[in-house]
Formats: sequence, structure tokens, C-alpha cells
Amino acid sequence: MSPTKRPAYCYKVPPKKPYTRKEYIKSMPQPRLRILEIGNPNYHYDFVVLLRSRQRVMLLDRALEAARITANRYLTKKLGRGNYFMRIRTYPHHVLRETKFLGVAGADRIQQGMRRAFGKPVDRAAIIRINQIIMEIWISKDSLPIAKEAIRRATHKLGIDHEVEIVKFSEMYPNLVKHLSNS
Repeated sequence: MSPTKRPAYCYKVPPKKPYTRKEYIKSMPQPRLRILEIGNPNYHYDFVVLLRSRQRVMLLDRALEAARITANRYLTKKLGRGNYFMRIRTYPHHVLRETKFLGVAGADRIQQGMRRAFGKPVDRAAIIRINQIIMEIWISKDSLPIAKEAIRRATHKLGIDHEVEIVKFSEMYPNLVKHLSNS
């Protein structure tokens, strides 16, 4: 019988120093967030919808993946595949460690408690700063309400204090606008 995953609120407070040194970790858990960019980056867009964090927090890779899937599914259903571009701007570098404890009768005679409690790597998380951009969606002017709804649905999977910011595409990426207009 394998132990169940702990809920995300157990890992919400970020550590003082992230644990990222892969050469010291024997069994590095694979990140569940594999696709960071979805859509058509070579289309003419008018706006960028940004999801910013308003608190310093840790986000599990499974929460980021769930938010990405939710937003992508809604955008694809409403707009089609090539009419938007979505990017996840954070990556889960921090490796979470867990000390396994048994939860059965008589387990106190087997376990060592906090003795040598460094823990084994079980999951990965992204450490988010205040005002850091978590996700962005490039969109045309007529599709702006759909992108805002996709971001709103994705924030339910993250469970953090956030703000949604809308920026003109030419202000956010002026070099990219020049490049797209030349080609």
C-alpha cells in the first residue's frame, strides 16, 4: 500500500534556501509540468493577459500542470488551436523532501521519529516571488474576455492571491512586434 500525497497547503511556505542541487539527489522526481509553451507564437496579437502572484509562495508542479491544462482546454474549445499563445513563466526547480511516517498501530516502536530526518525527494515545486508572472496568454482584441476567463479558471487550481493584468502586446514585446511585422 503506497502512501497518499499530502495536500498542497503542507508545502505552501517557501524555504529559506531552495533545494536544487541535482548532483546530490539520487532519485530526482520527474516534473509533471512538461509543456511550457502552447499555441501559435507567429500570429499578430493585440494584448497579453498576465497572471501575477501577490504573495511569496511555493507552487507544486502538479498544480502548475493542472492550471495549464485547464486554461489550454478552455482556450482551445472557445478559440481553436492557432488563435492564441500561452506560456508558463515559472519552472519547478525546488525538490521537496518528505520523512515517511507509518500511520498504523504499533508504528511508534518501528520508527525513529526526527532522528536523521533529512527526508527523501518526493515532489518538485516552483518558488514564486511577489509580483512574479506565473502565466501569460497572447490574444487578439476580440478574444480578450475568453482569455480572462481562462486565467480565472486556471487560478482555481493554484489557490494563491493573484492579480490579472492586461498589457498591450506592443508595450510588452516591442522587439517581437518589429520582427513579426518584417516577416
